[in-house]
Amino acid sequence: MPAETTWLLLRVAGLVALAALTLAAASGLAGPVVRAPAWRGVLIAVHRASALVGLSLTLGHVGLAVADPWVDVSAAAAVLPGASAWEPWWVGIGAVAVDLLLVVAVTSALRGRSPRTWWTLHVLTYPAWLLATGHALAIGTDAWSAPYLTAGAVGLVLVAAWLGCKQLLWRDE
Repeated sequence: MPAETTWLLLRVAGLVALAALTLAAASGLAGPVVRAPAWRGVLIAVHRASALVGLSLTLGHVGLAVADPWVDVSAAAAVLPGASAWEPWWVGIGAVAVDLLLVVAVTSALRGRSPRTWWTLHVLTYPAWLLATGHALAIGTDAWSAPYLTAGAVGLVLVAAWLGCKQLLWRDE
């Protein structure tokens, strides 16, 4: 695959993965807040689907980063913070986000066997999402463009708003 194609796919996979993970975070927060059973079911389905798409694209993003000849990111650097020769801090932030997402994915797959473990570790999605957002805004090719910053700000506001709603409603119960 030509280097330009790898770079383009790497970039698109990362951006769409972040958008899907933002939707997963927002819909996951909204699910318990919404009281109507039909809408809650829709939000849970959206949450699961967008989380799966986001994780799949994140893994594709990582694989493409390892394959990309323009950046020096090894397979080890994809999961070990600080192991990258290229942008070690920001690749390390991305690696921690991937590690946390993998923990959540494995515990989600085993949810039926250990619901308490899943519930306890599922909150790791919040720092994983924040780290992924930071990684994207710091190291992304378009990181400082107006559309990119706008999308990042909208995502942050959306997730923060749902988190605030959830906390307010849970406090009343």
